[in-house]
Amino acid sequence: MARRLAAALLLVALSPFVAEFLLGDQYLSGTPRPGQQFGQFGMFVAFYGSAALLIRELARHLNRGWPTILTLSLAFGLLEEGLLTQSLFNPDYLGIRVLDAGHIPALGIGAPWTVYVLTLHVVWSMGTPIAITEALFGREPWLGKLGLVFWSVVFVLGCAAEFLISLLVGPAPFMAAPAQLIVAGLIVIGLVVLAIRGFRKPPRDAPKGHRWAGFAVGLVAGTGVQLLERWESISPWLLAALMLVLVVVAAVVVRALNPPAFAPAAGTLLTYCWVGLNTAIGQGVVAIVEQSVLVAVAVALLLVTARRTTAGEPRLRPE
Repeated sequence: MARRLAAALLLVALSPFVAEFLLGDQYLSGTPRPGQQFGQFGMFVAFYGSAALLIRELARHLNRGWPTILTLSLAFGLLEEGLLTQSLFNPDYLGIRVLDAGHIPALGIGAPWTVYVLTLHVVWSMGTPIAITEALFGREPWLGKLGLVFWSVVFVLGCAAEFLISLLVGPAPFMAAPAQLIVAGLIVIGLVVLAIRGFRKPPRDAPKGHRWAGFAVGLVAGTGVQLLERWESISPWLLAALMLVLVVVAAVVVRALNPPAFAPAAGTLLTYCWVGLNTAIGQGVVAIVEQSVLVAVAVALLLVTARRTTAGEPRLRPE
């Protein structure tokens, strides 16, 4: 019981830690006050953390593997960016005009931003924290019925908070067109149905290994996505295509290598370490020191997890 509780609590804390803080997004509007950061973290635990835990639990209670987890993660990303923050449709989201590059008028989206932000949620907000936590605590379900109900309520409250804050905070209130919201909602529902009914149960054999190769793929592909997003001189259409191809190729290579899920997740986590530090540099010494502490925590977690997985406890089933 205590082990399952520790696993659940680690995941609900690790997901927002990676998604917003290790990435350095808390510095997007300047260096926030400590109290403000604790408040942000609490809200993100309710939103990101509960989502990661529920996605993981749904997949494992159904005895499904990583295709189900990643498809549910994509549904989560579309829920957040299409229905709650609506960054996929807001032309002046956070005042940074993320839709100008590669704008598709018929859909009201920007091609590079859509590919990039959904990749962030699938790979980093959900996939990476789930893989690391499972490497420490194993694949079996951690929540009973009461826990599932509790975290579902927390997730609904987190969604409401995310929506209200996104609506009220920013240059101007924004609400996407009804057609955009309806289509986004239908795609979210379709992805959930696909995740639950569209994939077979995973095989029972142990992973083949290739840990360092899996780590290299995670690090190289993760770094490639982040560097491509910063390549301003390239055509936005080519940029979106390159990011999408890189993600697909990385997924195919990882599936062929069949390493433990922790291996590529370690590479993607280290990617966020340098991305967050790069963001903090522009915010002064305090931000750099704080971000360095976050990086140290992330690296320490990777070292502990690597030692546990190398020792063979727990042994993860493949996906």
